[in-house]
Amino acid sequence: MRIGLLTSVGPMLDQFFPEIVREWEAAGHTVRTAAGDPAETLPGTVIDGLTRRPALTTRRAQRALRAWSEAEELDVVVTNSATASALVRTAGLQTPIVYFCHGLHWNRLRGPQDRVWETVEHQLLARTTGVLTLNSDDEAWFRQRMPAHTVHRLHAGVGLDLAKYPRRPLPGHGALQLVWIGEHTKRKRPWHALDVVAELEALGIDVRLTMVGDGALLDATRTDVSRKGLERSVRVPGWGDASAELAGAHALIHTATWEGLPRVMLEAVAVGRRTYAFDVKGVRDVPYARLLDDGDTAGMAAAIAADWESGELWRPVDADASGLCSKGVAAEMLGFLRGVIVPAGVGEIRGGAAGGRRGADASGRRGASASGSPGGAVAGSPRGAAGGAVDGPPDRGGTAAA
Repeated sequence: MRIGLLTSVGPMLDQFFPEIVREWEAAGHTVRTAAGDPAETLPGTVIDGLTRRPALTTRRAQRALRAWSEAEELDVVVTNSATASALVRTAGLQTPIVYFCHGLHWNRLRGPQDRVWETVEHQLLARTTGVLTLNSDDEAWFRQRMPAHTVHRLHAGVGLDLAKYPRRPLPGHGALQLVWIGEHTKRKRPWHALDVVAELEALGIDVRLTMVGDGALLDATRTDVSRKGLERSVRVPGWGDASAELAGAHALIHTATWEGLPRVMLEAVAVGRRTYAFDVKGVRDVPYARLLDDGDTAGMAAAIAADWESGELWRPVDADASGLCSKGVAAEMLGFLRGVIVPAGVGEIRGGAAGGRRGADASGRRGASASGSPGGAVAGSPRGAAGGAVDGPPDRGGTAAA
């Protein structure tokens, strides 16, 4: 097969897909990557007008996406991230499109904004051939609206390169060491982590928290640390190495409003660490997590304190992480594409072992830019469908931005 892999921005390709692309190519398939800006590990076509958030360049991006698909003679497009997936599904491609949904943008569909997101997603399903999803809540939503065989859940997400996340011994005796890993954003709610530390100190626990990651609220988090008098207990270094930080901690705490499937929690399982988190969409599907009512920081602190004092946190998680391997995920995705999305016989000649990956535009140049030919959006494309999509920060892990 000739597989197109599309994200809104290049770093998403680099963060999530190198191992998957490597396995697909090793199986003899051709992979063409594309994004709104350059990727380093998986360079490919830069789509003119494609941005992380909706912009006035929507029509230009749609033309460029049609040009990319046609020039590369793609058998299927796998699209990840909200803006890219909305634009490619409204661009009038003749190619089957699989929406690799890292997470529908709501938790419990309670507010009007959640309903707006649901309406957008529902409209786009008419232009969706299949869906890869990561959690049970999103899977149920899609299965209610699409033929069951066109929806497939990846229980290990995009998988892990397990060589980067070996099991590690727990830290030595001393203070309780916790780590929070993620982007400092409203959805990730870093302030709840500070509340947990304050509650633990009130319970008499000697605790240290490292908060690793970047984001728009990073400075606000640092200010809150000082305002709450937690300078002795909390360190906010910014970017870091997730594997090393997990190895240096007794447990991970996770405070997001919702997730697709939090990769950093899977990384914690691989390293042998427990996670304390709120019972929200996506999070509740990760094994070996202690779940508390959403927003209950006092309850989270009490659970951590009880496990610390009982000695539970001195015992690593005894988990077989082999099922989290990205190689298995790559094979699972291929099976779905070949068995459900791409008709039998399509791509057998072009996508055979001789195909290989050129990572280029139609002229064979690596890292080219697709601008497309003049013309408007395909007739019948809903004008508003693409405009509502905004890419939320992905759970990236690895470089500690999960």
